[in-house]
Amino acid sequence: MTKETVFLGIAGGSGSGKTYLARQVCTMAGQENAAVISMDQYFRSSEYRSVQDLNFDHPNHLDLDLLVDHLKQLKSGEAVMTPSYDFAKRTQQVEAIRITPKPVIIIEGLFVLSSPVVDLMDMACFLDVADDQRLLGRILRDVSEREHGVNEIVDRYQRFVRPSYHIFVAPSRQNADVVVDFTYRRALFTRMLAHLVSDYSSGFLDLPSLIDELKRENYTLGYQADESIMPIGIDIRKLASAYPEYAFPGSTDAGTLPKLFVADEHA
Repeated sequence: MTKETVFLGIAGGSGSGKTYLARQVCTMAGQENAAVISMDQYFRSSEYRSVQDLNFDHPNHLDLDLLVDHLKQLKSGEAVMTPSYDFAKRTQQVEAIRITPKPVIIIEGLFVLSSPVVDLMDMACFLDVADDQRLLGRILRDVSEREHGVNEIVDRYQRFVRPSYHIFVAPSRQNADVVVDFTYRRALFTRMLAHLVSDYSSGFLDLPSLIDELKRENYTLGYQADESIMPIGIDIRKLASAYPEYAFPGSTDAGTLPKLFVADEHA
């Protein structure tokens, strides 16, 4: 019997361990049972004159329409060719990775818990990680994988990563079905998710019913009264227009930005 494809969304700040968690769950559950789509694959090619001016933590740089189209195709049982992104060359390679429908598709990225992507998620998780741990995670990743210097990483964190987190990412935790302390509970939560995926794929667990129960019981789990929130269902693309890149401290002046990335004043 063919299993209905379940979309598992994982969001959190930059350096919180989203990619690590998604890949670990997929490996532990078995690649025949799960696949991973990273929102980073949908970065558009950029012609910025300097990478220092490029805010990778701003939604404007992502082809969210293509991601949504691919998710809808997977949900209907069709395979898709997803792009990949080369952070060193700042170019997108279209139709680079073939993803076939699996019992569980894990979608990870900064804005997974914001509309329009969250509207397609069956189960949404937010990784709650302390600020200093996220910064350390970003430093370790960018030094080893992207060959960035520590001074450059810290500069980008102060100018782009931190404000983007508070504007675009942190408020989206209110849309989470599960909020987990991923600073100190990594092994536990990773194994729990892997067991959910493998048990569902093997027919031992009615995962859709469990998800329905989670949503009925914890519909305000991600909400914290003393933190910023966003209106339920707001489209991240509209929020990006309200907070354009050139409004960030130290960002390039709007007049020098490529037209693609300047907010549409008529939107």
